[in-house]
Amino acid sequence: MTSYGELPAGTKADILEYLTKQELSARSLAERLQVSSAAVRQHLAILEALGLVTRRKVVTAPSRPTHLYRLSVQGTRVFPKRYDLLLRYLVEELLERHGIDGVGGILAAAGRRLAERVRERLASADERTRWRLLVDWLERELAWRADVTEEGPGARRITIHQCPFLDVARVHPTVCGAFFASLVCTLYGEVPVEHGPAGAGPACCSLLVSEIAAPR
Repeated sequence: MTSYGELPAGTKADILEYLTKQELSARSLAERLQVSSAAVRQHLAILEALGLVTRRKVVTAPSRPTHLYRLSVQGTRVFPKRYDLLLRYLVEELLERHGIDGVGGILAAAGRRLAERVRERLASADERTRWRLLVDWLERELAWRADVTEEGPGARRITIHQCPFLDVARVHPTVCGAFFASLVCTLYGEVPVEHGPAGAGPACCSLLVSEIAAPR
């Protein structure tokens, strides 16, 4: 299955672009792309198998049903969005109203709420599997590209690529760190969590978690 944020190339990308605006049939797409309907249907079948498009049957004339295609929820996520900019503006507005401690508390509460959604899935897994499940869950549910590496005995580093909090973290690192620390500590107890930029790229951040215990 295509990972979130990975836009297919060529004709498939063109099809997805058209479907951002409206539902279309294979024939309508073929006319816009100036290719055969058969070729479009092949591309649509692949996109449907990847979970990027869905279809519904409609009847446009007696005994002549057709299918209209549209982007799935996952399909909408492959297009780049500037949520990071919106998030920065929201945090700055909240900082003016509630101060650093107030906003840190709000983001910590959000981290706890998010952790509660995945806690049960991790409870029965061994340590290595728990971290893989957490990273998979972040990618699947939040469309965050992430990976985890070992950093010595009892320590793990989670690297988040294209982090949505990056702009906020550059200006208010302690506020951003409150979210991630709360997320991890809700799952693993009061463990040390270091949050900061990662060396993997300019739009990456990382969490270094040490003294790991079993999930709570």
